[in-house]
Amino acid sequence: MANKYINKSINLTTTDLTAIYTVPAETVAIVKAIQGFNDTASAVNVTLSYVDASASATYAFGYATSSAIEQFELLTSALLVLEEGDILKIQASAANQITGVVSILEQDRT
Repeated sequence: MANKYINKSINLTTTDLTAIYTVPAETVAIVKAIQGFNDTASAVNVTLSYVDASASATYAFGYATSSAIEQFELLTSALLVLEEGDILKIQASAANQITGVVSILEQDRT
């Protein structure tokens, strides 16, 4: 079982629910941190969701409000474990305000 640390960039250019990361086949992913940055003079709300591939359902699990020009944590209290085929998604209340990074540990199950 190999471990690989990766990161995925966030750049929310729309207010649509945006896929950030999909867990590869034969892999478990542990999301260690989700950091966001609001680089504008306006507040914005950000919602975290994931698609549970085994249940064919989408679940909202986190929410943050960022004031103007602010760095903020989106995953604040625990790790997030995702399974093969699960999709991490993020949505902002305003377009072109939020960028950031997701830090992930992938564990290959082969």
